[in-house]
Amino acid sequence: MDAVTIAVHWHDENKPIYSLDLQPTTAENRIPRLATGGGDNNVRIWKLVDNSVEYLSTLRKHTQAVNVVRFNSNGDVLATAGDDGFVFLWTKSDTLVKELGDEEDEDMKESWQCVGNITIGNELVDICWCGNYLAVGSMDNTLRVYHVVENGKKLTGKPVHTLENNDHFIQGVSFSNDYLFTQSADRSIVAYKLGDNGSLSLLHKFQKLGGTQMYQSENLQSFFRRLCCSPEGSLLVTPAGLDENGSNCVYIYSIANLQTGPVIKISGFIKPAIIVSFNPKLFKSLSESSVLPYKLIFAIGTLDSIVIYSTDDEFKPLGQVSNIHYQAITDLAWDENGTKLLVSSMDGFCSVVNFEANTFGSLYDGPLGDNLHREKVPPVKEQHQASSTSSSPPKKQAPTIDTFFKDTKGKKRITPTLIS
Repeated sequence: MDAVTIAVHWHDENKPIYSLDLQPTTAENRIPRLATGGGDNNVRIWKLVDNSVEYLSTLRKHTQAVNVVRFNSNGDVLATAGDDGFVFLWTKSDTLVKELGDEEDEDMKESWQCVGNITIGNELVDICWCGNYLAVGSMDNTLRVYHVVENGKKLTGKPVHTLENNDHFIQGVSFSNDYLFTQSADRSIVAYKLGDNGSLSLLHKFQKLGGTQMYQSENLQSFFRRLCCSPEGSLLVTPAGLDENGSNCVYIYSIANLQTGPVIKISGFIKPAIIVSFNPKLFKSLSESSVLPYKLIFAIGTLDSIVIYSTDDEFKPLGQVSNIHYQAITDLAWDENGTKLLVSSMDGFCSVVNFEANTFGSLYDGPLGDNLHREKVPPVKEQHQASSTSSSPPKKQAPTIDTFFKDTKGKKRITPTLIS
């Protein structure tokens, strides 16, 4: 495992990068494109090659900061949203269009056209796709779901649901098969069930565990709480947690048994966890105590570090990366092969964390098993995490990379715990 900061001036005037996403490749599209959105109101498209990027295009339509960029599953539509209250839908143009007198356009390799927009009017924090449906979380405490349909050469977002079950900003949204989840500054996780007729019903609002608030208040110094569902739909991992001692933690839910609440708690983070991202691949499990017939890998991003976890060996942490950015981390995205993890930051740069092809073992190609059930979870032993370093490392300081395959004296303990 190694980490490389991409030494490119990404967005104007050292503005923050708030979000990034990798375009899924198809038979028609083999270019590994990376989209970034930031505080300069721009969306930029890059060609990702190994640990470097080549500038391709700038998408200019937002008038305020761009908070989130997400490709749909086919990779042919990019949705972007920001503080101006708009969701813009983009597709790659067949022709190259440059603006006269714009020096930046002289380096443009391709053009993207806005083929649709959704006007909401409030600051938009997070979005996610589920097929042709787009969920949008905003700062007016409202979750909106749109059906994106073709209208000639344009795309139209038809509103299908408006839900007001949050009392504060919605800072994260995530789909998983028949479920939709939000995480909010009101210290809650809200779970919805999608019906066969397109209905969306409230299942539960998780806020307390044994009388204790499970999540950080609105005073958390992060605009995002990017929760994430596993690729095959068994787990929901939620950041910004607090345990009964007031320490930073992450809560994990079994999606098949949401009514039981969280089933695993990972405590011991020095800084709050704010982002979760699952590796898109499933790997063969080598653990007899595994609660799944395969192994899932996921990354937890705190304000200043990234910790990689496996569902094998009682949710054992595999490694930590820190000191790769001078300011807070804002977003994470895995590549399709599950061997690269892209990181964006408030400092206006991005990084790549590389993993060798066999780091996580062989790919799993068998049937999907039952989801994680409480009764199947074995007792969890303590694991170790390296002590996190400062969120503002001095310049020239090399990334710190720790692996946890053996105990190290003096390390801060990370404790995955079964919640009974």
